[in-house]
Amino acid sequence: MSFVVTKADFSPNRLKAALPFFMVLLVGFSLFLGLFLLVARHQLVKTEMVETNRLLLAYLQRGSAAPLQFGQGLSVYDEQLGGLDFIRISKSNNRLLLAGDAISASLFHELLRLEPLEDAPWLRLAGEDRETIWSVVSKTPGSGVVITAGRDSSFSYRQYRQLLLLVMTGWCAGLVLSLTIALFCVRRLVSPLVKLRVELETLMAEGREQLLPEKGGDTEREQLYRQVNRLIRQNRRLVSEMQASLDNVAHDLRTPMTRLRSVAEFGLREESDIEKLRESLADCLEESERVLSMLRIMMSVAEAETGTIQLEYTRLDLAESIGEMVSLYEYVAEERRVTLSCECRPGLTIQADRTRIAQVWANLLDNGIKYGREGGFVQVETASAGTMVCVRFRDNGMGISASEQPRIWERLYRGDRSRSQQGLGLGLNFVKAIVEAHGGTVQVESVLHEGSCFTVMLPMAEAQLLEVGSMEKSQTSGEWSESFTSGI
Repeated sequence: MSFVVTKADFSPNRLKAALPFFMVLLVGFSLFLGLFLLVARHQLVKTEMVETNRLLLAYLQRGSAAPLQFGQGLSVYDEQLGGLDFIRISKSNNRLLLAGDAISASLFHELLRLEPLEDAPWLRLAGEDRETIWSVVSKTPGSGVVITAGRDSSFSYRQYRQLLLLVMTGWCAGLVLSLTIALFCVRRLVSPLVKLRVELETLMAEGREQLLPEKGGDTEREQLYRQVNRLIRQNRRLVSEMQASLDNVAHDLRTPMTRLRSVAEFGLREESDIEKLRESLADCLEESERVLSMLRIMMSVAEAETGTIQLEYTRLDLAESIGEMVSLYEYVAEERRVTLSCECRPGLTIQADRTRIAQVWANLLDNGIKYGREGGFVQVETASAGTMVCVRFRDNGMGISASEQPRIWERLYRGDRSRSQQGLGLGLNFVKAIVEAHGGTVQVESVLHEGSCFTVMLPMAEAQLLEVGSMEKSQTSGEWSESFTSGI
């Protein structure tokens, strides 16, 4: 990847993303330079002060200063200061200044008037033509005497100033470098997304089925490509299924709408009498009812899936509710020579919407008869399972393949063997939505060409739950009493 910064790197989004990296790098670099500058300054000051202090001690040990006579403002030039530029001895208001040849007259009087002070690195004193920098140390041998010595530290101070300028230049360069590195890091981070965007644009332009071929690696980029490819394939499959489902919907709606139009055109003829007009209107109502029924099923499925369906709960006898639907479908089963039987356990009750739950039984019975084999059977069984009631619809029809079983609950899905039958592919999706809205579950067990078994589990009515609990408690109490009596 190129290190060249481009115009795209300075976009608002890139700059915003690069800001944290830039701040971390800049703060870290600034701390490093600041620490380096402090250490260098401390070392230069320490060297100056140590050397000045050493020279003063050496001078005192040599005894260069013979017994001195103090006087007001007495000054002496001494050429043997041992590397020091001045030594001042103070006691009360009396001061004696020993100075080297480098001390000018104005600076001499400035040093003479200098107040006694602690050690002072890089002390600024104004001379005649320029400002001078001094390293000053003080000693107090006793008796109120203060010995102050100093040496010119302009050289070390200039070194520090040059180092400070170098550090400031380095900081400016670090500012630019930090921004460049931050932008480069952001570019590295977004490069997979940019490449993915470009490839998606190319995919849309060229109509490819997926992105670049997957290599089977485990890197984050290849994992991302696999997920995107899976999403693309799924979307294409859903679009294909939607188109097929819309074709089915259009086909199933076209027949009643065509008949409705034909009947209406027939009724508009001038020679039509009243009775024929009535028959035409009746046919129109029948066909419009078929269309409205399809649309109502679609709306009911959508409401059930979104949780907005309104259910009118009432206590229902399960055997009675299923028996009514079985009676309605007996004629249809006879036409297809399918044996329809119902083995419903009496006394089981549920809390459900009468109309909606009847539609569930009707859909499952209709599927069993419609896709059953000629001379086959459809059997309905009920049982209790703890706090739930179980309803099974068995048939020995065409069955459902293992690959299609997870998808039969999808809206508008129709299996390969069901496309020859009239329908929208909403039946089982509607069943699942209504059963789950009642707090139940539905599942299927099927073997291709052998038959299917749909199992509906629904919560038992609360009143019956209390009865079941009382019966279990009575049985437990009876068993305990019997064991207690036999023990006696």
